[in-house]
Amino acid sequence: MVSMNFEKTRGDGDLYIIKSDNRIELFDLNKVVVSLIKSGISYKVACDIADDLQYRIQDGITTRSLRTILINMIDQRDPDAALKYKQSHEMYVRTSRGTLEPFNSKFIEESLVKETNLPQESAAHVAREVEAKLRKLKVSYLTAPLIREITTVQLLEEGFEEARSQYTRLGMPVYDVTKLIEQGSKENANLHHNPETIHKFAGDQIIREYLLVKILPKNISDAHMRGDIHLHDADYFAIRPNCLQHDLSWFFKHGLRVDGTGNHTSVAGPPKHGMVAALHAAKILASSQTNMAGGQSFDNFNIFMAPFFTGKSYDDVKQVAQAFVYEMNMQYVARGGQVVFSNMDIDLTVPKFLQDIPAVGPKGKISGTYGDYHDELVMFTKALLDVFLEGDALGKPHLFPNLIVKVRDSAFKDREQNDMLFKVHQLFSKYGTPYILNLLPEWQHDAVNSMGCRTRLSGDWADKQGYENPMMSTMRTGNIHYNTVNLPRIALEANGDDSKVFEILDSRLDLIKEALVIKHELMEKRLYQNKLLPFLTQKNAEGEEYYRFRDVTHTVGFVGLNEFVQAHTGTSLHESVDAYDFGMDVLRYMRDWAEVQQELTGWRWTLTQTPAESTAGRFAKLDMRHFGDRAIVNGDRESGAVYYTNSSHIKVDADISLFERAKLEGNYHPVCNGGHIAHLFLGEGTPDPAGLMSLTEKLCRNTSMGLFDYTRDLTTCKKCTTVSGGLLNKCPNCGASGNDLEYYSRITGYCQRIGSGDINTGGWNDAKIAELRDRKRYCVN
Repeated sequence: MVSMNFEKTRGDGDLYIIKSDNRIELFDLNKVVVSLIKSGISYKVACDIADDLQYRIQDGITTRSLRTILINMIDQRDPDAALKYKQSHEMYVRTSRGTLEPFNSKFIEESLVKETNLPQESAAHVAREVEAKLRKLKVSYLTAPLIREITTVQLLEEGFEEARSQYTRLGMPVYDVTKLIEQGSKENANLHHNPETIHKFAGDQIIREYLLVKILPKNISDAHMRGDIHLHDADYFAIRPNCLQHDLSWFFKHGLRVDGTGNHTSVAGPPKHGMVAALHAAKILASSQTNMAGGQSFDNFNIFMAPFFTGKSYDDVKQVAQAFVYEMNMQYVARGGQVVFSNMDIDLTVPKFLQDIPAVGPKGKISGTYGDYHDELVMFTKALLDVFLEGDALGKPHLFPNLIVKVRDSAFKDREQNDMLFKVHQLFSKYGTPYILNLLPEWQHDAVNSMGCRTRLSGDWADKQGYENPMMSTMRTGNIHYNTVNLPRIALEANGDDSKVFEILDSRLDLIKEALVIKHELMEKRLYQNKLLPFLTQKNAEGEEYYRFRDVTHTVGFVGLNEFVQAHTGTSLHESVDAYDFGMDVLRYMRDWAEVQQELTGWRWTLTQTPAESTAGRFAKLDMRHFGDRAIVNGDRESGAVYYTNSSHIKVDADISLFERAKLEGNYHPVCNGGHIAHLFLGEGTPDPAGLMSLTEKLCRNTSMGLFDYTRDLTTCKKCTTVSGGLLNKCPNCGASGNDLEYYSRITGYCQRIGSGDINTGGWNDAKIAELRDRKRYCVN
């Protein structure tokens, strides 16, 4: 209907039309003629149509109805002209479905109500305003992203801030996508530039933004973006747990469904032969990574494999070991085009808690106990170590699985264990790839494992819960998420006030707890409501679920303890007892906080040394920007390649002895029960394995280190396959240089390729390259 206001000013014979935005306007035949001519219709035909039109319309007609009548009239005279007129007057939208459709503001209104819960009246108003703005644009077609952008601006103008955040579109600018395609990303050193990584990083960006605008409350999102805390793997926060320590015997007994259900893949029964068992193991690690954000690991790997080697020759057993290791280094199919980030814990003997456990052998049948397979264990362990020692066909090290060797007191006394441990140190001498899990300190549980990503699972949780076997808290579970506190920033904000330090720390820990509670509830929903993680929720014939969700660790981590105490006390951890002790006080405070959360929630809470591959650099750069010269950072301030010391490590360039470094760092390990590591960096020469092994015994007996490694920088030559210690400019064997050389070192918790020809060209970010240059290296003869 025409409004009464217009009725008062209406002339005799005047007609009014209602515009798409509900404005009312006097109908003008001249405008019709002009618009027809602009559409390519001849002047005469345009006049004829206009004359005829005035008898076909009524007062108060809408522009949409008027346009429909006009198109029909033109079509009767000139179909081609009708099509041109329709295209010139109708707004078309290129939808996200890849179709071209007429614009309709009703879709905006409906989507606003659905996505933001705006009242219908408000949504209709916003939709009308958006349409008015769009009709003023001189574009050949509209796109769904453009419409959404203008709608979010309109919501902002209308004061609907919450609705705007819910309605915003997630994604990447065109420039960033182009840069990603052409240059790649150095966010993760384990990912190499290829089409799959491009897809992964692009998808990650959407899920990361989704987390910050939809899942997390504003206080946590802001704290993460400011650099007060860091939520690791934000791209997976909303959909996956972090890491998982597997129980190989489960699959040897019940068979393998790599999709968790068997609905989409073939189903394998229990393996009959050692080779099949090894291939099953490789497939378990590969398939489970589709459900997890972080590393996959096997505990007791060599023990569970042992029953498959009864009566087998060493050559046969080595063939199985070789197949497994090559599978894990050549399945280039994991997230974003990479090999599976995998770990395996091996023991040099069958520990007491496993001695009498029924052994699962060929065909899933029970055959004695694991204590009965000592000889098979020794043979398979030696074969595994020999495969790692040989390297690949070009002499390069096998980087996965991360080999974590459990060392008990008997390893230094029993001849067979001693022989295997010597092979481990030959591997250290050649490639520097294994890890030592030191079980000699009194604080260690007999049943414990670690991963290269830091996660540590101990049987003490099973003891507290009253579980019948300590492995019930060390396998088929893992860490739910990594979260990190920026410690140096707390010292800068406290400005020397001890009480202020703990007050700020409390506020940061509250944020971590809030984030972890959200994560826990999300994972419960993804597991049991959305059924998004079928590998984890698969059940055996007795109805027992594989994943022990009730036993996952809820972890708080930290970065930069050294720079924290330096900013607060004036000295680094290794420079004064006061600084070192204050660092210990802070870590014990955080550990006590975790214990309190455990009592309050009934969940498993731990304190961990964060594996800060990129976070140490991110925090340092943000603090240098916020606090200027007050920020104490390592690296090159001028170029911006700066970093904080990882977790509670001593500065990488601290001029102290290897043993002193190990002792100082090791004292922090019992406090960090969720995970820890000490890196001991070796110099260019090839260390004597016997000398290294002697050092290992001293370190195991006289420090509190739980997990440690000897890291070697390596240069491998593509021409002659020579592997040399150090980062060299020339191959010492054939003289090759430039891109014929490849460089390797340990980035945080795993060894990885740095680059080819130049250490700056690889996958490491500038902060980790700066740390690599700063590391103090030790010579062990």
